[in-house]
Amino acid sequence: MSEGYAGPFIAAEALGKQFGTRIALADVTFTVGPGEIVGLLGPNGAGKTTLIGCLLGFLLPSAGSIRLFGETAAELSPALRGRTGFVPQTMSGFGWFRVGELITYLGKFYAQEPGAPPPWLLDWAGLDPKARVKSLSGGQKQRLAIVLAMRHAPDLLILDEPVASLDPQARRDFMALLTRFCAQEGRSVLISSHILSDLEKIATRAIFMRHGSIIHDTPMARFRTSARWVAAPRDALPQHVSCLAEDRDTGALLVDGWDEASAAALAATLGAAPDVRIPDLETAFLEMTR
Repeated sequence: MSEGYAGPFIAAEALGKQFGTRIALADVTFTVGPGEIVGLLGPNGAGKTTLIGCLLGFLLPSAGSIRLFGETAAELSPALRGRTGFVPQTMSGFGWFRVGELITYLGKFYAQEPGAPPPWLLDWAGLDPKARVKSLSGGQKQRLAIVLAMRHAPDLLILDEPVASLDPQARRDFMALLTRFCAQEGRSVLISSHILSDLEKIATRAIFMRHGSIIHDTPMARFRTSARWVAAPRDALPQHVSCLAEDRDTGALLVDGWDEASAAALAATLGAAPDVRIPDLETAFLEMTR
């Protein structure tokens, strides 16, 4: 990582992006620190891919700022650019390369050539180094993209729907691989995915986006302990409990900040203990981002 740098790996401040009159991002502010696995959640059109484009320097912000390792994302030095890894939704190009040739070739573009990928990464990918890229299936190409992004042990790994074309076993193995990756020297992951059951198992934090803005940012430990579905009128909630969404079918409220004191206070207000349920990440996502 950047020599002597002790701040967040990602720092976005009031980030905005417009395409003509269309607002793709509005006032996006968040940080990602060492050792975090941050799930970036939102429906199609929420702004996730635009945000990742700004992170990687592919897009310039219309407002605010975004920094990686303390430097403006679009102006990273070659050394810091080499401390990031990126996996796109789909891998394209390089069809005539053989797998082993491509891994070696792209390694030469780093400030310090990373050498051979670690054996455990190649074992996970299970690719024939002599196979041509154009002959690979969609899932095999995605595993190759993951190898290319992780081979140089980046401090920050940015993933845009990386597992959509992987089978369930490959997805499971990859999630275990990400956990192993982050456990080494405080590396971090920002991952956008619609497969929320996978993210719920590994993410340490979840950022929910809708219409280009962040609507909720929570550590997963807090989500598990203080997010609840509560069957109660909104105006009866204790002051320290915030309402995140309402189930349009049942009228139950998705709340944050729930604890034993909340239960006691609401029971006293209603004259009976309310029905309380623990939400899963997918259900919470669906109601929060309608």
